[in-house]
Amino acid sequence: MHGSYQTRVFLTGLFFIAVLLISNSCRRETISPSQADSFIKFYSLFNKDEGFVVKTLAGRGYVVAGTTYTEASSNIILIMTDEYGRETGTPKLFGGEHDDRANSMVILSDGGFAILGSTTLESEEDESLITDMYLVRTDRQGNELWSRNYGGNSNEAGYGLAQTSDGGFILIGSTENPLTGVKNVYLVKTDTAGEVLWTRTHGGLNDDVGLSITERFTDEGIPEGYTYTGYTRSYFQPGQSNSNIFVVETNPSGIATFFYTYGSTGNDFGESLIPHPEGGLVLLGTTSNPSSGVKNVFLARIDDNISNPLWTRSLGSTDNHVAACIKITGDGNYIITGTLEITSDNHVIFLMKTDPNGNIIFNKTFGGSGQQRGQAVDLADDGGYIITGSNKSGNNSMITLIKTNPDGEL
Repeated sequence: MHGSYQTRVFLTGLFFIAVLLISNSCRRETISPSQADSFIKFYSLFNKDEGFVVKTLAGRGYVVAGTTYTEASSNIILIMTDEYGRETGTPKLFGGEHDDRANSMVILSDGGFAILGSTTLESEEDESLITDMYLVRTDRQGNELWSRNYGGNSNEAGYGLAQTSDGGFILIGSTENPLTGVKNVYLVKTDTAGEVLWTRTHGGLNDDVGLSITERFTDEGIPEGYTYTGYTRSYFQPGQSNSNIFVVETNPSGIATFFYTYGSTGNDFGESLIPHPEGGLVLLGTTSNPSSGVKNVFLARIDDNISNPLWTRSLGSTDNHVAACIKITGDGNYIITGTLEITSDNHVIFLMKTDPNGNIIFNKTFGGSGQQRGQAVDLADDGGYIITGSNKSGNNSMITLIKTNPDGEL
């Protein structure tokens, strides 16, 4: 790999960083269990590295998928840690000789991982560089079992991933028209080995992109298709314009059967769509005030009819809140992470918790000078939360891993 990775420990919440190397050979009994309650760690050679997905590995720590950069290219990186944030092995790198990025990851039934993103390669037509949707399958130690590219002689990217009830995968992202540059939603259904079963494109005359997807079932538990979110610049409800949150239902073959848009005359984006345990869906996005341009978190509880929200909320302040990821807690609350843009040069990570009706319980921030971005959150074994993202200073950034207690505190 590109040199040896090292863990950097964040002291006092400010980003003049005292770099401490954390040895994986450290005896467990020399570390107090309370040190697993909360921490902030960095992983990088201080190049341009970013964390995009974090998952809790029940009883054995955490796994982070992100992107690591060299001067010439980037690769997908997978980092596994114990409950204290200490690396439990050598990070794994995936990709080719050009740029490769991670955007989504799921833990599979055998304990392995599937990671979705994009890979850059040479076009078969003219040797120019293009991107394909890129799926990597690993074992539980993060060793690659196989990887697959999806796309043609244009630019495709993968953003959302789910393992389906048949053991295969449903992938969502975008494909670009090579003549006009317009993006359409790109859907790929694969078998368990990542081989294509079908592909679909959805969209209109302007950019339409899919970011998050989930499988849909009947009341009897029979698969009946997929529902996804993202954004559209092609379709509007009355009173809407610019970009809108796009929610689309498909049948099992990926053919769109119904869609609905949320938003106003600002720029609105759907970021995450997850099933609610009591039925229906939870939709997370970012909405902007058409007058001031200020961005806030958009949160909605939707019943089985995607055009019928039970409620919607706009959460934030006079500073930009850009939403990234949501999870439902064991008691039915919501935990959300993203980025609070205080100024153009000062961004911090936020962790917001709401009650089941979308009312804010707490809103915590982490960061100091520079630009910190929150990309993903998961529920930790002890009832706390684990967040990943990036910490940027100048032209360099590191992968961030933040563990909080159940109150969102360090």
